[in-house]
Amino acid sequence: MKEKYLLELGGENTDLGKYEALELLKFQKYSPFLEKDYESIIVISTSKKIEKNIIARLSMTKRISRIIFTSNKENVKDILTDLEEINIEDLNFAIRQIGGKKLESEKTAILIGEKISTKNETNLDTPQVTVLFYQNKEFFISLKYAEIDTGYKRCLNHHISNRPYFSPIGIHPRIARAMINLSNCANDKTLIDPFCGTGGILIEGADMGLKVTGIDLKEKMIEFSKGNLKHYGFKANLINSDFKEISSLEFGSIVCDPPYGIASTSGGENIKKLMERSLDVFQKCMENKQRLVIAVSDFKMIKHENLTQIYKFEWYIHKSLTRNIIVLEKN
Repeated sequence: MKEKYLLELGGENTDLGKYEALELLKFQKYSPFLEKDYESIIVISTSKKIEKNIIARLSMTKRISRIIFTSNKENVKDILTDLEEINIEDLNFAIRQIGGKKLESEKTAILIGEKISTKNETNLDTPQVTVLFYQNKEFFISLKYAEIDTGYKRCLNHHISNRPYFSPIGIHPRIARAMINLSNCANDKTLIDPFCGTGGILIEGADMGLKVTGIDLKEKMIEFSKGNLKHYGFKANLINSDFKEISSLEFGSIVCDPPYGIASTSGGENIKKLMERSLDVFQKCMENKQRLVIAVSDFKMIKHENLTQIYKFEWYIHKSLTRNIIVLEKN
């Protein structure tokens, strides 16, 4: 049965959030279709109900709710005359408006509340289900269950400020998670990070239930990764070696945030040469349609005749640094 969902995207990069969701759902065989795009809010239809563990993987979606009613009418009273009873079983609830067109929020909430059984209690602080309404070009009512959350807030527990080992500064957990979701790594395959540093990408992969392998040239980085993974109760296959060790390993996808330059953990190698060498090694190991998702400052360095660019997203770090998230596929 076809389902529809309303996704409220984080403000960091709405394009990244949109395609993270679409790519993950496509790879997980939900046949997603982008019905509406209101920038920070999108509506996606799927071929079946999205499982809780898949929703938990999303890092750039603040909240996802299942749409139960839509209308093209303008007047709220006219809209709600078409709405039948809202069945939320025996759960307590709250009613909230999502941003969009300015509505008389309280009056609209009362009208929607009249469609819910009087047996259901209201709970404004910790509702078991939140009934959401949103109006843009259409009017939507959706349900958000308390036990179903995305990884948007939860992955912040893995932020470098909460890890025992945090030098050099690693990639933001939301970005790491989004990169993994764009990589099309199957649950029975291994996600590999050939520049693992202190383990930020490995932590997010392990948190999603994937098998993870990390490689780093610096022994100290391997020890830091091990300590950070242990801190969160995760395990990984960690290898102290040059990234070319990847040639001897089997994997589902490559996700990495390479060193920024000679001053970081590149072993003194010029970053441009490092990228040329790594791309050549990676593509030789990759099978057709396998993906490499990489974060770099200079996207012009990421070119290889056997790798096709699928997406490129910009992530602003600070005034003098923007990271480019590039999704490549073996052709």
